[in-house]
Formats: sequence, C-alpha cells, structure tokens
Amino acid sequence: MRRSGGYCRLPGCGLFALAAAVMPVSLPAEAGSASYEDAFERRVSNAGDRDALDAFVAEAAGRGQYDQALSTLEEVLLRDPDDLRARLALARIYFQIGSFDMAAAHVEQAELTAGAEQFARQIAELRGRIERALAGYEVGLAITSGVEYNSQTVTMPALASKDGASGFGPYAMIEGHLIRHLDTASRDELRFGGFAKYNRVLGDTDYDGVLDEFDQYALRAEATYSKGLPDIIDTLRLDLSVYGQAKNYGDERDLREYGTEARLSFQPTVESRLGVHAGYGWLGKSNGIYGERRVNYGLNGEIRVAPGVAIGAHVTGYTEWGTAPYMFVGGGQDYTENGYEVGASVAHLLHVFDDGRSWVQEAGGSYSHARILDHGALTGFFAAMANQDRWDIFWNHTVQIATHADFSFGVSYGHEEISDTVAPIDGRVGDSWSVRTGLTFRFN
Repeated sequence: MRRSGGYCRLPGCGLFALAAAVMPVSLPAEAGSASYEDAFERRVSNAGDRDALDAFVAEAAGRGQYDQALSTLEEVLLRDPDDLRARLALARIYFQIGSFDMAAAHVEQAELTAGAEQFARQIAELRGRIERALAGYEVGLAITSGVEYNSQTVTMPALASKDGASGFGPYAMIEGHLIRHLDTASRDELRFGGFAKYNRVLGDTDYDGVLDEFDQYALRAEATYSKGLPDIIDTLRLDLSVYGQAKNYGDERDLREYGTEARLSFQPTVESRLGVHAGYGWLGKSNGIYGERRVNYGLNGEIRVAPGVAIGAHVTGYTEWGTAPYMFVGGGQDYTENGYEVGASVAHLLHVFDDGRSWVQEAGGSYSHARILDHGALTGFFAAMANQDRWDIFWNHTVQIATHADFSFGVSYGHEEISDTVAPIDGRVGDSWSVRTGLTFRFN
C-alpha cells in the first residue's frame, strides 16, 4: 500500500516563494511591528515622515511587495541621496529579485557616500554575494533530518481481515543544485540537481493484508537546459531535462527510471505563475515493477491572492505500458495503466519576525484515480487490473529559526481504496496518519 506523503509539497506548488518572500532590509526593528495595511495608511497620510516610510518598506518587503518597497526607497533617496540605510536596503531588494546589476550599482554608490565606513561590514558582505551571482554560478545544498510518527491500517473487507501498526521512524534528505547562468540576452541557464532521501516506513509490501516495516530509499538526478523566450512572452521559459531516479517499495520491488521532460512556465502577473509539463520515462531496469515505459503530463499554477497568502493547484496524469508476469484472464500479458491527480493548497505567512525571519503554514489536499496492474492478484498466478483511488490532506508549518535554518512540523492523513478487482478477496482499504518534525540547514 502506498504510504501517505505526509510532508510532500503538491507538485508545482512553489507557494513559499509567493507567500513568504521575506528578506531583512536593515531598517529599524520596530518597523516590522505594524501590519501592511496600517503601514500603507501611515505612508500615505505622512508622506514626509521617515519612520512611516521605513515601516512601510519593511512590511512591503517582508510580504513580497517588492515594487512598492522599491518605489518607496527610491523616493527616500530622491530626497536624500546620501541615506546609506535606504541605499543598502534598495541594493538588497534588487539582489533578492535577481537584478544583480542594479544591486551592484547601488553598492558602488554606497561605497562612495560619506559615512560608508560605518556600514563597511554590510557593504562587503553584500558586494561578495553580488559578485558571486554575477560570476554566473549558483550553488545550493540543503540537509534535512527529523523523526516521523506513522499510524496505518489495512483492511481486506471480503476476508474480514484488518491489520494495524504504528511507530516512530527517522527520515533524512540531502538536496543540492548547481546553476550556470549563461551570458545570453534571454538569461538561459544550465541546471544540475538531485536529492537522496531515506525513510523508515510502514506498508503492505507483499499485498497479504499485513503491514510491514522497511527502509525506503529514493534517489533522483536531473540536468536541465532552461531557455528564456522573451520574444514570445516576456517571462516565458522552456526547460528541457533528462533525469534518472530510483526508489524501493519493499519485497524486492525497486523502481529504476530514466527519462526526459519538457516544461513551459511563465508569470502572467508579478503575483502569479503558470506551468505545463510533459515527459517520457523508461522503466525497463526496474525489479518487480512491470511497467516498461511511461508518459506523464500536467498543469500547475500559483497566485498570491492577498499579502502573505497564496493558493496553488495542479492537475497531472500518466499512461504506462508494461508486460505482466502472468496471463490475464482474457489472454495476453500486455497491459496499459492510466491515472490522474488533482490537488490544491494554500500557503499563509503567519508571522514575520523583527529580523526578517518568517513563519509559514501550508495546507492542502489531493485526489487521485488510476486503473492499475493489481499486484495483489499476482500471487494467484494470473494477472488482473484494479481501480486505485486515493485522498490525501496535509497541514505543515515552516519556521525560519536562522538565516540558513528552518524548523518544520506537520500532520497528514491518507486514505486509499483498491477496488473493481477480478477476485473480490483482493479488494483493500488503507488509512494512514503521519506527524513529522525536523530541521533543515541550507548552504548557498
């Protein structure tokens, strides 16, 4: 039985980038205490008041309203070009949104301004980050570890059989990426990335209605050429990828997949994103998984609907072709699987600390349906197909406890049904609860 993805993001939903685009802008600590609406009203009613401008910039930047923060800081500098705090805050925001040349120009201006020695450390640190970005390389590494409590039950109604198990287990993951920014007008990139993941999980690995505990490993490596297409749509990008991935499911069943994928993405507005993808994978090196090739496709989108609130949704589907180890009742061993999934989630910026750290929650759910090869029926020396229906919901929190460290915790629930089987005794129902907590350290 497939385990509930207790802490997984819905595919394509990069909601944190929209809901929690938070960064410190080196403004007074008290500036972050007012709400965005209050800060905006103070900015309008007290146009010349510096405290009101500082408060609004901190709130706007903390909530991802970068255009508002930039225009306000430009207004401050128009009145006082020697304001180093505003100059450096402006450089940081430009760096945050990827305008490295603009960020460098403001750092250079800050270095030439009287009193720059008082901000020497901040200037040197920011200059170093900009120079590394302009060099054309970006490297990132994230290491996550934690513990998960998992409770599952599996029921075979026709046999009046039910088994349950629960317990704590560790998990760990390492993710990394290298991005080479190419010197092209369309800002093309070469990207290399991947992850290695370990979980101690529960599952009905041999489809006998009894839950088993086993160590699950998952690996993925990917290389992508990302090309901007500004002649068609200013923010349109085409990503062409090749990948390899592996995962074990217990009972000597191992996935080995190699494939290629194409993704188109663009931003209709500053606060929204849309993407579509299609891919083809080869599964012929897998063990105990009888699919040979697979096509997948999907559509996803995100939009920020209010300051600190973003929603996302996705629709994905797949078709898989394979050869069963036994004959089907109607003859032949070849089969075709089809399936789809729909889901949605919402991310909410709960709190921005005075130093710019954030606390974000995300909640969502998904439903999937597939016509699959029934592995449970293979024990009877004939092959059969079955329906698989699954529902998942989750509620996660991520608290930034330091510049490069996050503390996360969350809960999830999954329900799965295997039905329309050739033999009624092969029908199965499963439920799973999961509670997880962990730490993530990021190195960039």
